[in-house]
Amino acid sequence: PLLSGLCMCVQGYGGTELGEQTGAAVGAAAPARSDTTSENKCAKVTVADIVFLVDGSSSIGIDNFTLARDFLKSVITGLDIGPDKVRIGLAQYSDEPHQEFLLKDHMDKSSLLPALDEFPYRTGNTATGKAMDFLVKQYFTEEAGSRAKERVPQIAVVITNGDSADDIVAPAKSLRQHGVIVFGIGVGQANLMELKAIANRPSERFLLTIDSYQALQRLTEDCKAANVADIVFIVDESGSIGTANFKMVRTFLHSIVSGLEISWAKVRVGIVMYSNGASPQVYLDSFDDKSELLNFIKILPYRGGGTNTGAALNYARDNVFIKARGSRKEQGVQQVAVVITDGKSQDDVSTAAADLRRAGVTIYAIGVKEANKALLDQMASYPHNKHVFNTFENDLQQV
Repeated sequence: PLLSGLCMCVQGYGGTELGEQTGAAVGAAAPARSDTTSENKCAKVTVADIVFLVDGSSSIGIDNFTLARDFLKSVITGLDIGPDKVRIGLAQYSDEPHQEFLLKDHMDKSSLLPALDEFPYRTGNTATGKAMDFLVKQYFTEEAGSRAKERVPQIAVVITNGDSADDIVAPAKSLRQHGVIVFGIGVGQANLMELKAIANRPSERFLLTIDSYQALQRLTEDCKAANVADIVFIVDESGSIGTANFKMVRTFLHSIVSGLEISWAKVRVGIVMYSNGASPQVYLDSFDDKSELLNFIKILPYRGGGTNTGAALNYARDNVFIKARGSRKEQGVQQVAVVITDGKSQDDVSTAAADLRRAGVTIYAIGVKEANKALLDQMASYPHNKHVFNTFENDLQQV
């Protein structure tokens, strides 16, 4: 399944950064093994104490609260839960913080996941600062199951809309100085300035939104639903994307393909990279073994250059979505293009996209960085709300 950006963040921080971010407080948790390759799985976060702090105030609303709970379940399902591996704690807050369960309470998924289904929506006002102080006193302690003294990474994930009625700056700083890495997850119309004050820096690494998670989750489900399909990823590698965003794109590709049933008879995958021109990396008949394809995705190069998205769409139509390169269109197999770009093309995209759609290809458009939404709409199939995902936004790049 698609891995949320939180998982990618949790496993990505390294030792030097942890010390810099937290001030290397006395008794602070030691960093996890430094591994900045973004292709890792959540399951490779082998040892950590992670406490989720969920905003249960009335301003969140029951729909967003339910979405937050689904997000938690998705993230935790991908972690290796155990007394000597990953431990999970959960607190909810509104006017007052409430202990749902401590790090020591659930040592396996069989008891942990049902507990996530049972915690109620409490409603009330929003006192995020008080709740963060509560974590320091009640959760990140040896009595509550914290292994900070064993130098196990301590992580807090604050899920909120960011509209706190009390001061959050001092409590957030205190939490970080306690040796805790803090992530901020925005729900609904999140107050990003407040979330930035809560989370560790850089914010592009420690902030994300559940909205962006939900959008990419829908796309992944769409891909999985295609038991038989030819899917071509058309990936922008121009200079405007940048190395950091390209690494996240590569991680996204790896995650999507991991959930597909790759074989000659089921799902075939192609990859076209482009900047000034288009470069085929994988044809539809290149791989029938998922592990080999995933290993290849890990080493996809980033070259930079200009952005000619229209030319890339034309290239995919004429050179990849063809029988000679593995397309099964003539057999009635669904043809799908997933275009990943910042939408800042130097050539005509509208005509090329229309030609590709007329050739029988369903187009999904995924925005990277500060994507041009109008251009994404021009490319994608209808309706746009099902085929356009503007989720790799400027400071919310954790998907």
